[in-house]
Amino acid sequence: MNKAILRGLEILKFVGESEEPVTIAELSRYLDIPKTSVFNIVGALVEKNYLSIKDKKLKSYELGIGALELGTLYMNKAELVNISDPVLKWLVDNVSETVFLAVANNDELIYINKKESKNSLRTTGNLGSRNPLYSTSLGKAILASYSEVEVNRYIEHVKLLPQTENTIIDKEALLEDLKKIKQRGYSISDEENEKGIYCIAAPIYNSKGKAIGSLCISSLKIKVDDKRTEIHKDFVIKAALEISRKLGYTKDRLY
Repeated sequence: MNKAILRGLEILKFVGESEEPVTIAELSRYLDIPKTSVFNIVGALVEKNYLSIKDKKLKSYELGIGALELGTLYMNKAELVNISDPVLKWLVDNVSETVFLAVANNDELIYINKKESKNSLRTTGNLGSRNPLYSTSLGKAILASYSEVEVNRYIEHVKLLPQTENTIIDKEALLEDLKKIKQRGYSISDEENEKGIYCIAAPIYNSKGKAIGSLCISSLKIKVDDKRTEIHKDFVIKAALEISRKLGYTKDRLY
């Protein structure tokens, strides 16, 4: 691992554990590296708001708002996993398929929980792994909750690259698909991210009405028919609403 990254993490831990603001000299002694090296790392951490300058004259530092924001992100995800876990277990018991819970981060999808039935598909999606929003049912469920401005920003910022031959890579086609998702209340990825895999997903909202994640049922494409799709979409919507209500969401619809 990059030494500068490791030292940056050590600096954050040392500053966080200290009862008083920490100087460059103290960090230099703690890390046993030159003051100039410490100053460069600290400068980068200050620029990103992970550290803040307490006293310019003494060159002393304390944790910045960025460290709080990072910790808050972790706590929010941990809370979401804890609240959703029994609902995901209930979902697996009823559909006998693999189910996933994910959140969006930096225009990507991150898997944070996964439950598998004994008879279900063993998928390649692992906890902590990332996927595009536009090619997954989980990601499109979140994208469909965005405002027009947010969706346009996303589409302009992200390259729509094919994951399979079914991936929607045309901007207008993606916008149309997101409209359909809003109308029917759930999203579908029909072999768009992984060949042979069909997923149905729904968004999860917090008390402010913001979609903070989504959950999906993942099946083999060869098992899918209209009846199964109807059953799965009812279950995934019910599960998403249940988790959302536990987070303080008060509406009775997802879109």
